Amino acid sequence: MPNILIVEDDPSINGLIAEYLRQKGAVCTQAFSGTEGRLCFGAGGFDLVLMDLMLPGLSGEEVLPRIEGIPVIIMSAKAEVEDKVSLLLSGAADYITKPFSPSILITRVKSLLKRAGLLMDNEL
Repeated sequence: MPNILIVEDDPSINGLIAEYLRQKGAVCTQAFSGTEGRLCFGAGGFDLVLMDLMLPGLSGEEVLPRIEGIPVIIMSAKAEVEDKVSLLLSGAADYITKPFSPSILITRVKSLLKRAGLLMDNEL
């Protein structure tokens, strides 16, 4: 069962993502600011981070370089190619532009966890 941290300041989006992932069998921890997300990393044990960029406290761009050893999928309304390239080069494993469909999110999460060897074919 993958352990996923969701760092998204919009409670409805955060809740929907958590619900979709929990329905698929994931364990989810929800954070609503960059600062809260950073504190959660201290607890450890996460297999994946889903993170918005425009967050209260520390922004996603400030938090990303502080995440080590955990794949991060950026979820953002920033759709410029330069933003995507910059964040992927800064350590993000993937980038999803908002709005996105739940099936795209689940597929990207599943694909990333499989590549990392953290998920079997029939999981999630």
